[in-house]
Amino acid sequence: MKVQEIMTRDVRVCSPDADLATVGKLMGASRFGCVPVTENGKVVGMITDRDICLALAARDVKPSKVLAKEVMTKDVHAQHPDQDIRVALETMRRVRVRRLPVIDDHHQLQGIVSLDDVVLHARGVETPGFSGPLFADVALTLKAICEPGKKAA
Repeated sequence: MKVQEIMTRDVRVCSPDADLATVGKLMGASRFGCVPVTENGKVVGMITDRDICLALAARDVKPSKVLAKEVMTKDVHAQHPDQDIRVALETMRRVRVRRLPVIDDHHQLQGIVSLDDVVLHARGVETPGFSGPLFADVALTLKAICEPGKKAA
């Protein structure tokens, strides 16, 4: 199973200069917990609802006074639409994230693949003709992400 078969294509994005109030409203309206930060269609960062919460708590300022580029994760690990979904799970385990942007050969954003997407397509047992993830793959990935004391690679 390829990433493009299960990824979310309808993705909301923000610019690095968007303020956190705007990004938070975008997340709330779209019901996404993560937004790629893009410039000219290329992913330059990722920002999560958790990033926003922690940044605002640490700074004790209004969300409109903080820009996405100040709190976004800049070290973004992306997947290609043609990659096998198990490669995406390995990346999630290694870097301890639940969502990965999906970019094409020109580094243009095509979508996001999340652990939620994987769960919805996983099966309990391998069957003939099924090349997708198993529940065991999902559990191993979630365990790696949640393991206390481990740092992302």
